[in-house]
Amino acid sequence: MIYTASYFEPHRHHGQLLSISRAVPQGFRVDCRLEFFVPSADLLRSWKEKRIGEQEYTNRYREQIKANFKTIKTWLSNLAPKVDMTLLCWERSGIDETMKRSLKARLRRGQEGKWHEEHPFCHRNLAIKLVEKFRPDCYGGTDVLNVTLPVCRECLNEVIPALITYGYDDANYCPKCKTWTKEVLYPNQPQRQARERLTPLR
Repeated sequence: MIYTASYFEPHRHHGQLLSISRAVPQGFRVDCRLEFFVPSADLLRSWKEKRIGEQEYTNRYREQIKANFKTIKTWLSNLAPKVDMTLLCWERSGIDETMKRSLKARLRRGQEGKWHEEHPFCHRNLAIKLVEKFRPDCYGGTDVLNVTLPVCRECLNEVIPALITYGYDDANYCPKCKTWTKEVLYPNQPQRQARERLTPLR
């Protein structure tokens, strides 16, 4: 599946990390760079100098996509739904900041803060539309959290996490076994998994 995210939000990274920006943050390692999705130097300069707005940027970026579409089409045809990749650039999603503001408002006023989801303008959200249109079977989404659910020790199926099942003494629910349990395993986390084989969750 193909996702998009900011370099600075690793909790939204999935699988292989593919740069689609002109530069990469110092010390950050990517698996490769997709040149056909990288904005031209002139386009980026015009944007940074505020000589163009979002619509003009979008129009010019689409022209760039058209010019590279033969290469892009080949890339799209080679995608595999079971292989996760994330298209990365600089702009943060804005989702985390919105959540923090909403929580602060709730704590300050003693009531639920208003939710105004913000998505800063970014070319990665233009690039991912090509995947959504031409390879919907490989479309993972934009700025999606990378969350690994725990699994039941008995049947190894994913459980409904304790934080969601509020009011049941922090137990996890296994839909297959139809039982509540504190004893679960965490895939892709060998150290934690080995420890919890010996010590039940509390």
